[in-house]
Amino acid sequence: MKRILRTLLILGCLLLFAVPAVMAKVAIFCYHEVDRPNDAFAVSSGRLEAHLKYLKKEGYHFVTLNEYLAYTDGKLKLPDKSVMITFDDGYRSFYTKVYPLLKKYDVPAMLAIVTSWTDGEGLPTDVRAVATWDELKEMEKSGLVTVVSHSHALHKQQVLDPQGDRNGIAGARLYLNGRYETDEEYIRRLDNDMAQTQAEFRQYLGHPSKVMVWPYGIYSGPAIDAAARHGMTATFLLDGGVNPADKAHQVYARRMIMSSDTNVRILKKLLTKDHDTWNSKPLRMAQIDIDNLYDANPLIFRRNITNTLSQLQASKVNVVALQAFADPDGDGNVDAVYFYNHELPVVADIFNTVATAIQQQNITVIAWMPGLAYTPFLAADDSNMVQGLQGKTGWYRRLSPFDEQGLQKVQTLYGDLGRYTTAQGVLLQDDLYLNDFEDASPVGQQAYQKAFGQTFTAQKGQQGEKWVDLKTERLNEAADKALKAFRQTRPNAITMRDVYSAPVLNPKSREWFAQDYRDCLKRYDYTVVMAYPQMDHQADVQLYLQDVAQAVKKAGGTDKTIVKIQSYDWEKEKWLDKDTFQDELKTLKKSGIRNVGVYPQTFHTWGK
Repeated sequence: MKRILRTLLILGCLLLFAVPAVMAKVAIFCYHEVDRPNDAFAVSSGRLEAHLKYLKKEGYHFVTLNEYLAYTDGKLKLPDKSVMITFDDGYRSFYTKVYPLLKKYDVPAMLAIVTSWTDGEGLPTDVRAVATWDELKEMEKSGLVTVVSHSHALHKQQVLDPQGDRNGIAGARLYLNGRYETDEEYIRRLDNDMAQTQAEFRQYLGHPSKVMVWPYGIYSGPAIDAAARHGMTATFLLDGGVNPADKAHQVYARRMIMSSDTNVRILKKLLTKDHDTWNSKPLRMAQIDIDNLYDANPLIFRRNITNTLSQLQASKVNVVALQAFADPDGDGNVDAVYFYNHELPVVADIFNTVATAIQQQNITVIAWMPGLAYTPFLAADDSNMVQGLQGKTGWYRRLSPFDEQGLQKVQTLYGDLGRYTTAQGVLLQDDLYLNDFEDASPVGQQAYQKAFGQTFTAQKGQQGEKWVDLKTERLNEAADKALKAFRQTRPNAITMRDVYSAPVLNPKSREWFAQDYRDCLKRYDYTVVMAYPQMDHQADVQLYLQDVAQAVKKAGGTDKTIVKIQSYDWEKEKWLDKDTFQDELKTLKKSGIRNVGVYPQTFHTWGK
C-alpha cells in the first residue's frame, strides 16, 4: 500500500483538470495513520496539531463535506483561504488521537472507512486497528466528523495480468483462472461492493455515504458510474492540486497526500502555490520500446526492466511513453500488441508488467500507440489504405482516416487499452498525417467527391486549402474517437500527440502534413514536437533547436509542448555521443523549453 501511495503522490497528478485563474480554490489534505513509526504516510499527532494551529492562525476556513458539495454545485461561495481535512482508512488512531484535536480546535473533518474492516473482516496485517461503529457514530454526533465510504472490500491489491502483477482493484479488471473479468463481471463486482457499503452505512450510521473515496486513488469510468448509481456522486482522489468551484471537481476531487515529513513549512508552500502538481515542474519524458525489453526468458526480461529503471532514475525522468504495440522491425507498422485486446494478436501480455515497475518509481506511464498504422485493418485490395498520387506515399502503411469501418477497429483497440492496462494516458504516434499527395485511396477519393462534388484527379486536388482542411479535420476526428474510447475507462487520461517539427517551424507546411501545431495545443494536454536534428539533416543543430524553441514560445506553447530529441542516429546506426546529446538538451533549456523528451531512451544520463 505504501508503495502505491508513493506512486500516486506524483502519478495521479496527471489525471487533473486545468485550474481556472479566478475564484476560490479549496485545498484538500489527505491524512492516514497517526503516530505510527516508520510509516511514510503517518504524521505525528504533534505535527498534525501544528498544522491545525497554523491554519487557524492564518485565518483559513475549514470546509465541511456539505459545504464542499454546495461549493462545487455552484450554490455556495467560500473564502479564498479554504481547506478541507480528510482522513482515509478509518484507523482507530483517528478516534484516539485526531478526534480530540478536532474538538480542541473546533475543526471539521471527513473520515473514509472500509466497511469490511470496520466489521473485522479482511483487515490487512499492517493495519493495527480501526474505529468501531459505535465510535464512528459518536464522532458523527459531535457534528465535527463526516463518515464516508472508502469501499466495502475494494481496498486491496490482487492479480491484474497473467504475470501476476498486483494493483488496486477498484479501477481494473481482475485476472482470475486464466482470464480477465468481463465488463459485466467487473461492473457487477463494483455494484455489489457499493451496495454492501451503503447497506452498512444505513444500518450502523443511519444514512448512506454521500462520497466514495477511491482506495489508492485508483478508479475508472465504470467505477465512477457505479458510485453514482449508489448515491455517491462525489468521489475523492489522491491527485494533488486544488479545487475550483465546478462539477468536475466534485466528481474528481483532488487531494494532497500528507506524509510523515510534511511540516508547517512544506504545508505553507502547498497552500501558497496555486498549483497543479503535475504542471508544477518541468517534464522529462523518455520514450521506451518494449521490443527492446521483452525476452521470452523471464529472467532476462526482468533484468532488462531493472536496467531500464536504473537509467530512468539516473536521468530523473518523470514521464515514460511506453510502447504498447510490437514493432520489432522498426517500420512503425503494427501487426500485434503487448496487451490483451479483441482486435490484434498479442505477442505477450506484458505492458502492465513494465508499466507497473516504472510507476513504482514515481514515474508516470503513457501508452505510446499508433493512430492509423495497423496493417491487419487494411483491406486485401488496399482500398482503405492511405495512398498517394504518382507513387508519392508516406513511410507508414496507414489506415485511411476516411474509412469509418477500419477506424471502429482502432477505437475498439483503444477501448481495450483503457480496460486492460494501467496506462494513465496516450501518446499518439506520428502516423497521424497526410502528405500533400494523399489521400488518393478509393475511400479518400470518395470522401473528396462527397465533399466537393468533383473527381479527385489533380495532383493535389482541385480544392486546395479546403482539401487540406478536410484531411486535417479527419485526422483529428480519428484521434478524438480513439482517445474517447480509451477515456471510457480512464476518464481523466492525459493526451499527447506527436507532430513533426516542420508544422511548428513553418505553418505553411500544414499542407504537406495536414498537421496544425496551434490546433494541437488546444486539443491535447501536450503536443510532442519531434525535433530530430540528425534525421532532419540539420547542419547547424544548435540553430535548428533554437528555432524550434522560438516557434514554440511564439505560439504560446511552452507549458503544453514537449520538445523531443533523438538519442540514436538511425542512418549511421549508432548512439549520439554523450557530449552531443547533452549539448542538445542544454540548448533547449537555454532557449526556454520547459518540457523535454528523448527517443529512444538512452544509456546517457540527462544531467541536471
